Amino acid sequence: MRKPPALLVAFGVSAALLAVLPIGYLVLRLFEGFDRALVELLRLRTLELLGNTILLVAAVSVSALVLGFAQAWLTTRSNLKFASVFAVLAALPLAIPSYVMALGYISLFPNFSGFFASWLVLTLATSPYVFLGVTAALVRIDTASEEVARTLGLGRFQVLRRITWPQVRPAATAAVLLVALYVLSEFGAIALLRYDTFTRAIYNAYRGSFDRTSAAALALVLLVITLIVIWFERRYRGVYLANTKALGKRVRVDLGSWSWVAMAGLTLVAIVSVGVPILSLLVWSVQGSASLNLTMLLDALWGSVRLALISGLVIGAFATAVALWAVRYRTKLGVFVETVTWATHALPAVVVGLALVFFGANITPWIYQTTWMLVIAYMILFLPNALAAISTPIAQVPRDLEDVSQSLGVPANRTLFKVVLPIAFPGIIAGVALVALTVLKELPATLLLRPTETNTLATRLWGATEDLAYSQAAPYALLLVIIAGLPALALNARARKALSEVRG
Repeated sequence: MRKPPALLVAFGVSAALLAVLPIGYLVLRLFEGFDRALVELLRLRTLELLGNTILLVAAVSVSALVLGFAQAWLTTRSNLKFASVFAVLAALPLAIPSYVMALGYISLFPNFSGFFASWLVLTLATSPYVFLGVTAALVRIDTASEEVARTLGLGRFQVLRRITWPQVRPAATAAVLLVALYVLSEFGAIALLRYDTFTRAIYNAYRGSFDRTSAAALALVLLVITLIVIWFERRYRGVYLANTKALGKRVRVDLGSWSWVAMAGLTLVAIVSVGVPILSLLVWSVQGSASLNLTMLLDALWGSVRLALISGLVIGAFATAVALWAVRYRTKLGVFVETVTWATHALPAVVVGLALVFFGANITPWIYQTTWMLVIAYMILFLPNALAAISTPIAQVPRDLEDVSQSLGVPANRTLFKVVLPIAFPGIIAGVALVALTVLKELPATLLLRPTETNTLATRLWGATEDLAYSQAAPYALLLVIIAGLPALALNARARKALSEVRG
């Protein structure tokens, strides 16, 4: 077994230590009020929250997988008309914060609430994660085996199930894990749509009664659910397959009469996921244009962009190190570090924020209320986002290339930087873009940890929303969607480029 470079180990261990900070905070709160925590865990209300949470996570994960996979396959492997347009539309919901999407529906349908509303909004908001992950995998794998299977008499569905799916399963299950953890930690949309889950109960415990012990007990249950979800994903993920260069251009599958059905379905998805929220924002923005403060808007824009760029680069570097350690070297410690970084991803951002407030005020006051404390929070929250995007391209770099490099006298560690990283670089950039996009939309941790002089589009938007000043909030929301749309489109660039390589 090869020994990983010390630099990778240092980055990985540092990321894991940061990830366990919120867990340490929860343990501390539980020790301080163990009796109250036990009473909270044994309440019938906790069992109800558990059922609601599991139901929503399972429903959204399945529907996001089906929708995202269908969008990826149709736009990259079929003769669908306007495939590049539908590929762009499939990624655009990433630019719309889930609470903005929920607000758009509520403004048009005042009674839009409950389980169905939460399921619909979160499915539309998270299916792009599956779409992007599966698209990246479909672009890389060779289609020769699929063409051979068709010549041997296998039907379209059989080829999809027996040939295509095993090759993209690792990427798809990693994306579904991201979806599940997103739903577990979601608060804004859940609160607006009035569906009770652990995250809403935790926030209410902190905000309503400031009962940190009860909230810590609920957060601990959420952490256990997260570990179970991660275990199932690891068990079902399968083995990453190295990509091989296809001979000739990829051939599209002829949909025949189903082409118009597919176009109608994708158009409907685009309308409900992008059209409705954007229409709502435009209407409110027109109403609030007269009272718009341009200076405050530009200041919030700069704050959002600056934090997104810094966080994307820093977290991308850490995620690359963890992915290299866990995937290319496959040591038990490396896999453990990767699991630890995923473990706290479903904790509500308010819990992570309060843990860092405690940590910064008592242990590291020199970085408290600075940009770097905020970046640490984003690291804890969003490192898995980058790992989901970066692990697959790193794993799919053929190991034969490393062997050839080492046979030419290049040391194993230098081969990583000369061979593996350059090939996986587009995937790494995608991970950086995904983190930057997520940071742009993040709200609770930013509210708790941002420096006093720092404002973002999300914080300005939420402040106006809390005052029910939707016409004042809409311009910030609309600009946030526009700015977040840039990394969302960048994430989809490789898929759109791949479409030009497909011949009908």
